[in-house]
Amino acid sequence: MIVGCGNPDASDDGAGLEIVRRLRERDDCGCDLRAEPAPGVDLLELFPLAEVIVFVDAVLSGGAPGTLYLTPLPTKELEPRALGSLSSHGWGIGEVLKLADALRRPVPRLFLVGVEAATVADGAPRSAAVEEAIELVVERASALKLLLLTSEIPSLRSFPPNDRSFPG
Repeated sequence: MIVGCGNPDASDDGAGLEIVRRLRERDDCGCDLRAEPAPGVDLLELFPLAEVIVFVDAVLSGGAPGTLYLTPLPTKELEPRALGSLSSHGWGIGEVLKLADALRRPVPRLFLVGVEAATVADGAPRSAAVEEAIELVVERASALKLLLLTSEIPSLRSFPPNDRSFPG
């Protein structure tokens, strides 16, 4: 399952939602696609539906705009905008995982594809660097799916702009 997160009206913050939209248009991903502009406790309901869930969200980590990150969740290395702790979008992934543990609910393998944002200003256009990153994730979605179903990703991987080796 791929879950796109973010604010579609805040320039680069909508990258995750745009990736899911484009994957739906292509109709060749072979996995469940979900758009969660304001993720929260409802993420818990997605856990029984897949053995692997990839969240796609904008990040502001200080890297070059358009840098892609792939990391298992939870992580302290990277703060996704929509999935961050008690984010402006709702509950963070950390809180959802704690709730799952308290309720003794099984949790699938979780990953983040983070897209380094240049700007998250309301009404601003998407940056060229993030647009290129979106295109690469959409183009390589099948390779990402295969990698995550067959391999362990123990720690953060980063792919600077123009690094076409994503997802690794």
